[in-house]
Amino acid sequence: MKTSQLIFVLLFVQISFGQNFSTKFIEKIPLKADQFVGIDDLQNIYYIKGNTFFKKGKNETLSYANVLLGKIESVDIHNPFKIILFYKDFNSVVFLDNKLNELSSRIDFTKETAFHNVLFVSHSSENNLWLYADDNKLHLYDFRNRFEKLQTQPLTFYQHDFICKQLISTYKDVFVVGDFGLLQFNQYGNFIHHFKLKNSKNISLFKEGFIYVKEKEIFYQDQEKSYPLNITFDEKCKEFYINSAYITIFDGFGVSIYELL
Repeated sequence: MKTSQLIFVLLFVQISFGQNFSTKFIEKIPLKADQFVGIDDLQNIYYIKGNTFFKKGKNETLSYANVLLGKIESVDIHNPFKIILFYKDFNSVVFLDNKLNELSSRIDFTKETAFHNVLFVSHSSENNLWLYADDNKLHLYDFRNRFEKLQTQPLTFYQHDFICKQLISTYKDVFVVGDFGLLQFNQYGNFIHHFKLKNSKNISLFKEGFIYVKEKEIFYQDQEKSYPLNITFDEKCKEFYINSAYITIFDGFGVSIYELL
């Protein structure tokens, strides 16, 4: 995607939604990666290449690999001092510090829980993880004390034929992404809202809603409606990531970084 197009997207967000922020283009950094994970507030870039997890800073690049656990299924960098790596093939999670050193021994959900196949993992408050397992339920798991704190009804209780495709969360709420929408739950496992959304991808939580990509266009969604940004991705634009300080867009060759002011 061209720089001028990206600037237009971000300006359109500001005008359309009345948010109290502006944007400033920082730089575009070349990046060869199999998967772009995201960027933290210090502009460290996280990505996966050759099943190795990397943290690329201005002065050094760190890496972590664990060949014994198979493929890295997902990475959660919401807390850069407690990064979560999920290895679905071995039903395990590894926690890393900001230097990509292991914080503790891995958690093997096969040994630690009553359910044996965890499909998605996301962060929660304190020492908790949100888990989605093959019983089609959400589970809040205390990884320090190794016990389950709560579980929801099967997701089909809230929406008929709902199948989880992605799990994203804040410290308070968790969103289960399916083919036809998102189910929102609070930190107590209570159902909050169903967002109707079809065939979307690259969903990132933002402000009171989320930004997502659908059919090569960008949209912002809140609890009332969806706002098209009237911009089309080119075929090479793969992923984007949003946090409190930056919006980054990965086009397969590099990441364009914009600061939120």
